[in-house]
Amino acid sequence: MFTFGILADVQAGDKDTAGGRYFRAAFDRLQDCVDGLNAKDLAFTVQLGDLIEEGPENLDRALAIFDQLKMKTYHVPGNHDFVGISRDEFFSKTGMTRGYYDFGVDRWRFVVLDTVEISPLGGWPEDSPNHTQARAWLERLVACGADNAQEWNGAISKEQLAWLGATLDRAAENDERVIVLSHLPVLAEASHPCLLLWNHDEVLGLLETSGRVAAFFCGHGHEGGYAFRNGIHHVTLQAIVEAPEANAYAVVDVEPDRIQIHGVGCVPDRTLAVK
Repeated sequence: MFTFGILADVQAGDKDTAGGRYFRAAFDRLQDCVDGLNAKDLAFTVQLGDLIEEGPENLDRALAIFDQLKMKTYHVPGNHDFVGISRDEFFSKTGMTRGYYDFGVDRWRFVVLDTVEISPLGGWPEDSPNHTQARAWLERLVACGADNAQEWNGAISKEQLAWLGATLDRAAENDERVIVLSHLPVLAEASHPCLLLWNHDEVLGLLETSGRVAAFFCGHGHEGGYAFRNGIHHVTLQAIVEAPEANAYAVVDVEPDRIQIHGVGCVPDRTLAVK
């Protein structure tokens, strides 16, 4: 039916390698990824967040490479994208108007979530309501001893939850299947409990009860992962920043009865059956 490209956690930056993350090499890996995707006939490409490690200089350099892509491109906000950069500046440079949105391709609805909308690393001023809410939310999770009580995580707002529900309802009315694109995971089995969206249970409830969602693609968990639950394939893409030689991205074929992932480098091939 159609094919798209996907990548996650480039985290490119002008800094020394640390903790198995090859920040400077990530610029070269991103260029290799772009060249490889440009050689394919793709409907679009999406990057699942954390395009950079930090700072506007790294963003400008990474976008100069990413924008070489010849097809339509989509960005998903990640926690590192707003380190040293305001939300407004990041959105302006990437051509985004807000962090969550949707688009359609051949009776498939792609839903992009802003999973750092409420987060200490969400790019908001410290005196803003979203930043204040994020700090209070994190304090409650810390008090409960939650695994995902981490600054690098976040939540989606009530407004975004309502929008998600309405978008899924419209997909059902229009007989569309849905693929969700996110930075943070919502299912521990596909990643790790310490990396989960703060209100992952609410989001999972909406996705599973809709009966329309076929797959959930995310980043954040650099080792990658996969799990299947209640009709939804949860795929966590491996991080480019931790693949200095082999790279890490995929080309995805969407067919009537399956989603075929053709991995490059450390991303494995997968066949996801779709009813």
